[in-house]
Amino acid sequence: MTGLAINSQSNAFSIATLIYARLRRVSGRVIDALYVVENVEYARFVSNLALETADPELSRLVARLYSELNLHEVAVSAPEESIVSSVQSETAEILMSEPTAEDIFKAQVAHRYIGALR
Repeated sequence: MTGLAINSQSNAFSIATLIYARLRRVSGRVIDALYVVENVEYARFVSNLALETADPELSRLVARLYSELNLHEVAVSAPEESIVSSVQSETAEILMSEPTAEDIFKAQVAHRYIGALR
């Protein structure tokens, strides 16, 4: 295995672990992050699970996983192409949007010390 392939698998595994953590938090589903990197069909299955949650962070991570594992090149069917294009457009939209005053307030409230253990 070349250094580039090892680095790519390492990046894909990192993304898969982020998907694991976020998917568990959002939907309670647990996946095998190592198997995501090893098996293309399982990676697509997990990607579909993540996209079904409609969570923007999971959509962004799925787009990164698709590009890291080159899932676009491996027998992509028409429905998956539309999913990938919608994920890419959502990702671009999220990156272009500015946080609202409500988003900023929610972020500040979540980190405010309340004087006791939670």
